[in-house]
Amino acid sequence: MFSGIVTWKAKILDISWWTFVVENTFDTQELSVWCSIAHDGACMTITSFSKETYSFFAMQESLSKTNFWQKKAWETFNVEQCIRYGDRVDWHFVTGHIDTTWTVKSTHIATDWSMELVILYPQAFNPYIISKWSIAINGVSLTVVQDDIDSFSVRLIPITQELTNLWTLTKNHTVNLEYDMLAKYAYKHAQRT
Repeated sequence: MFSGIVTWKAKILDISWWTFVVENTFDTQELSVWCSIAHDGACMTITSFSKETYSFFAMQESLSKTNFWQKKAWETFNVEQCIRYGDRVDWHFVTGHIDTTWTVKSTHIATDWSMELVILYPQAFNPYIISKWSIAINGVSLTVVQDDIDSFSVRLIPITQELTNLWTLTKNHTVNLEYDMLAKYAYKHAQRT
């Protein structure tokens, strides 16, 4: 389980046979083989690590559900370690299981220096998009500002732009989306009653 409060980016140093070698931006004492780290919101298992780098393997299921197949060396991941019991809850629950990928429709910097992202998404997922509710984009917990039939918008405050890779997004970029877990449970329960 993750928080969606992303404070680190990490460079992809190499991709070979879908093994990603990533810059280690964490305290090595907190890493181990088999530990889970979210990469653009997708929970991946660490297979090896050193002080400078770590690696993970992305199987076909992960590639089909994420934007990993588009990633290139020297691009960045938003990275986050899993939460600990006892942490403060300043976020929404992010599972690390990506629901779908979809496309950036537009970006815009507002006069208050916040950045608006408008994301196109499949109409079938509309029940999970709720204005003023949470969504994770590339692993970052954000609030839905506007909800339309086939797109939604969020705003990034300057510190989110600085600490994540979302500020690099432009029209037609592919992003990982994880819809709010409570919205999914509520919708499934409503469908059964």
